[in-house]
Formats: sequence, structure tokens, C-alpha cells
Amino acid sequence: MAGVESLDVSNNRLRNEYIFNQLCDYRGAMPNLHTFKMSTNDLKSLKDLSSLTREFQQLQVLDFSNNKLGSAETSQGCVWQKNITRLVAHHNEFVSVALRCLPTTVHYLDLSYCNLDQLDMTYFEKATNLKELLLSGNKIKFIPSKWTSLSLQALALDGNSFGLISKASFQDMPQLSHLMAGNNPYHCTCELHAFVEDTISKGKVNLTDWPQNYRCYHPEALLNTVVSKFLPGQVACDIRLVIIICVATTAAVILILMLICYIFDLPWYTKATYQIIRAKYRAHKEKAAGELGAFAYHAFISYSHCDADWVRDQLLPCLENNRNPYRLCIHERDFMPGRWIIDNIIENIESSRKVIFVLSQHFVNSEWCNYELYFAQQRAMGKTFSDVILVVKEPIDPSSLPSKYCKLKKMLSTKTYLEWPQQANQQPFFWEQLRSVLGKPAATRRGRFSVKSRTSSVGGVSVIGPPVEDGRPEVGDTNADKEAALENKIIKRDNDELLNQRQIPMVAF
Repeated sequence: MAGVESLDVSNNRLRNEYIFNQLCDYRGAMPNLHTFKMSTNDLKSLKDLSSLTREFQQLQVLDFSNNKLGSAETSQGCVWQKNITRLVAHHNEFVSVALRCLPTTVHYLDLSYCNLDQLDMTYFEKATNLKELLLSGNKIKFIPSKWTSLSLQALALDGNSFGLISKASFQDMPQLSHLMAGNNPYHCTCELHAFVEDTISKGKVNLTDWPQNYRCYHPEALLNTVVSKFLPGQVACDIRLVIIICVATTAAVILILMLICYIFDLPWYTKATYQIIRAKYRAHKEKAAGELGAFAYHAFISYSHCDADWVRDQLLPCLENNRNPYRLCIHERDFMPGRWIIDNIIENIESSRKVIFVLSQHFVNSEWCNYELYFAQQRAMGKTFSDVILVVKEPIDPSSLPSKYCKLKKMLSTKTYLEWPQQANQQPFFWEQLRSVLGKPAATRRGRFSVKSRTSSVGGVSVIGPPVEDGRPEVGDTNADKEAALENKIIKRDNDELLNQRQIPMVAF
């Protein structure tokens, strides 16, 4: 059979043991055989086929399609004739590792419809002369990353199971010019769109089955949509643009929040609310420890230190030194020594039936008066402001008040307030009005003791004297009047000294 150049034994029932006998010597049997076709038989062993054709020195074309080749057990230790350049092996049952048993000298390889679910890159790294590869109709689920094939020119991947493809999928195939990748369940994403746009615009790779065989499988809303009609927006696909928009939006939101905080003075309200919560918590702990809190005053007086003389010389004598005296709380006299200033303010406001605010421009400029007004608002949350009494010592323009005094603005415009008359003959009527608003003095718990204390309303450190026994000035008590006058001088002198200092908002004793 020395003159045979082409041998076709297709469409038989040949098995490996029929065509290859290990006891036979095949050397020189068909020295000129060029093409050997064994299609549609019952062949199972790639190793036996490699042993049979090894001695065919001129063999270049080998066709063993439509067999049962490709199992891992029968695809080991293969040694092929080095002249084989064309291998047709479609419609077999290859596993991935069986690819390593194929000849690496081929230029053309047809592995279509071989039930391959993935590719073994080890074989393709060795097949350095491979120019055309057919992998149609398999079950390949993904295109391997870093698939390098420097000589590959045509690739068929249609009819597989992968849905993702990108510009990086074939970047290591510099000679690739024809690609068939239709009829796959594509995920219509920005990567797929970028791949199509880049491939078509450059024109280096020809998509031979474009566009009719390229359809979307995911997402469901785009099912069966032709990929060529999938046109996502630039914002959706450009991650850099998305990042820029997100950063710009976040920065704008932060700036707007900062501006809102600045306009409405939210940091101050946050700080004040925090102080209320702390004070409530400490009061709860003290109450749990057995300390008793009860109604102690008819009214708490909130005023600026600049209006202290008017409070001491006018307000207190007219309300405390009469037949039915009121029990009033002022910070200079009644704050508890050794306690936080905020705690003193909150406790005394809550222990008073009414809160009297002596309004003036000094009051507006006082940080501590602002705290006292805010705490009084919090106590009245959900209620009316009938327990808040506004005494306007000097005219105030509501529109000139800072934004944090929004509630005071509202009260000045909607609530009736008492205005201190400058004419002496009108002042008795003012006191009658104030007593009417305060109501008839009721009995209060007098088990507390008073302290001689002073607190700078500008921002201040409390300067507290030693506690003295509880007592109200009585008419005709000469010694008490002398002591009170002396103390008032000391208080006024120390307050003047405190005004020259920069005070810290909160100080614990």
C-alpha cells in the first residue's frame, strides 16, 4: 500500500482493537498517506489512534469526527506524527483535560459539538501554529482570561453558554481577524456594548455573524433584544463619570447641610439638646439614688447680668417683699453649689411654676439666657407657652433677633407680653399686671436651702459662695437688710471682674 495517499474508512463500526493491533508492525505500511478519514465509527481511544498514525510519515489531514473519543481515561500518553496540520474532531465527547492528547502541530482544529464546558489553556499554549479554531455548539460557560494565541486568525464560538464578553477577552490574539460568537445567552451590559463598539469601530476583527445572531438574554426586560439595539447611556457605562457625579453630589449635599446648619444654628441646638439629655440622665441617677425633686419656686427669673440691678432693685422687692410673697429663683442666689451650671438651670426651671424672661438687647447677646430660653421651650414641648412670661425691659426689634431665637420671635409676634414703663406713675400698674399673670402665690416646699451664688450670663463660670440657711428678706428685719446690701455690693464687684474674663460655656465644680 505504498502508493495510497488518501484513506477513508468512515461510516463503519470500527473499534480501536480492529484498526490497531499492538502486535503488528506498521512501519513503512503507508509511507505516502496524506489524508486519513475515520469519521462515524465506534472509536474511543485517542492514544491508540496516535500510535496507529505515528508511522504515517506524510500524514497531514486526520478526521475522526462523530466518534466517542475524548474521555480522560483513554486520552493520556499520546504521541502524534509531527506533520499533522488539519484535525477534524467534531461531534465527540471531549472533557477539558483530553485536549492535552491532541496533536499540537495543527493549523486547523475543529472541536465543534464536543460537549466541552471549559477550555484547557495548556493545550493552546503549546499549539503555537494554530490559525483556525472551531468551537461551535459546545457548552463553554466563560471565555478564559489571558487566552493567548499569537497565530490564531479565525475563531468560532457561536452556540455556547457564555454570556459575558469584553474588550479584554481577545486582546492576546493579535492576528485574530474573523470571529463568530453569536447565539450565546448574552448579558447586555456596558462591557458587551463597549466590546461591540470597539470591534466595529476599529474594523480589525470581522464579526461574521453580526448582528442577527447576537441577542440579549439578561436582563429580563431586554430578553431577545438585538444587541445592536442595546444602547446604554454614557453615565451608566463610564465608571469615572459615575464617580465624579457621586463625589460632586456628595460634596454638594455636605455643603448644603453645612449651610443649613450655619443659617439655622443647628450646632448650637445640638449642643443644647446634648446638655439637656446629660442633665436628665444625671437627674434620673440622683432620683434613683433617693434624692427627691419637687416644686420649689413660683417663678424662675432669666435675665442678663447687665439687667441684674433692675432685677434686684425692682423685680425682687416688689414680688418677694409683700404680704403674699412669691418665691423666686435667680441664679445669683439660688443655684446649688457643686452642681453643673446646666443641671442647675434645667432643675430650677423644671422646679418653677412659671419662667419670667427679662428681655433686653443684653438678653439677646447672652449665651446663658439663650440656653435658659431653649430649655424653657423644651419643657413646654407639646404644651402651650402659658407658663412663659415675657417682660420687655427695653424695646426689641424681633426682626433683628438671630435665627436661633426663632421661637422668641414667634412669641413676641403672637403672645402678649409685659413692657416695663419708663414713667414712674405707670409702674404700679405694671406690677399689678405681673402679679395677675403669676397668679395667687401657692404654698411651695421650703425644705431647700438658698445659696449666695453668681453666674456670668455672658458665658460663665459660676462663682458660688457658702450655703446659708433658707430665708427670705422680711420687712422690718434690719440685720437682714444690712447683710443683703453688703452682699449686693460684693456680687456687683465680682460680676464686673467676671465680665473682663473669657468664660468657658460649661464648668463642673
